[in-house]
Amino acid sequence: MKIVLVGDGWGAIALYNSFIKENKDFGVFTEDFELLGKIKIDGIKLLGRIEDLEDCLIICAGYKKIIKKEMLNKNKIINIHYSLLPKYRGYHSTVWAIINDEKYLGLTIHEMNEYIDDGDIIYQYKVENDKKKTSEEYMLEFNKFIEKNAFRIIEKYIKKEIIPIKQNKKDASWVGKRNIEDCKINFENNIEELKSFFRALVKPYPLPYIEVKGIKYEILDFSFHPSDCKSHIGRVLNIDDEGVYIRIKDGYLILKKLYNSGNEYSANEIINKIGIKLL
Repeated sequence: MKIVLVGDGWGAIALYNSFIKENKDFGVFTEDFELLGKIKIDGIKLLGRIEDLEDCLIICAGYKKIIKKEMLNKNKIINIHYSLLPKYRGYHSTVWAIINDEKYLGLTIHEMNEYIDDGDIIYQYKVENDKKKTSEEYMLEFNKFIEKNAFRIIEKYIKKEIIPIKQNKKDASWVGKRNIEDCKINFENNIEELKSFFRALVKPYPLPYIEVKGIKYEILDFSFHPSDCKSHIGRVLNIDDEGVYIRIKDGYLILKKLYNSGNEYSANEIINKIGIKLL
């Protein structure tokens, strides 16, 4: 059975690196510029279409298009998804898992069917959420695991040394593709929720932002001041040499540095009036 790797981004590159170390007898379908360069250097066959594939083992990583049922019927298709399925089916799963403060994070290699991230589980890699690492750091860790282990796992699957396990739909959750509006700070959140939010939203994703006079400012530097004093949520209640203090559920978010359109600002350059409310 011919093997074809399909996908874009750093997950697809990790998968490719795992295979190229062991075996050059595979094809690739990708639009990823970096991966295209690797394929050319290594002399691997680049496929122009995947719709015509038949009787292939297709392994997807970072492939965002819906695969039609006809293709599923003609091929065996595997997907690499960065969550511990059946939880967090869908887009930006690691980010959502950190925002929701899951105890464990990880990835799943699973068979693909016509539903979103629904197929039988081949293998899972699981790590504890240490509440310190960012989404980027976790995804780099997952990429390293794929690069080191994907070929070996798929080889065992082909030899039927791994028996896939059906997902328990009762435990399933689904998440959607994030957009820029999802990165806006919710001042109703508490300190721990906002810490998770800041760990989840790091480059290459857009950073958490506030809006001042209709202009979005990403938050580059910040800290927290715990307090059980009840006051107006979302209101600027202090400005000093540490930054701009905005009331949140159980304390204050202290803004120090902001960013907009290529420029960095100290927070008190942008917010210089006590009492204003940020929505």
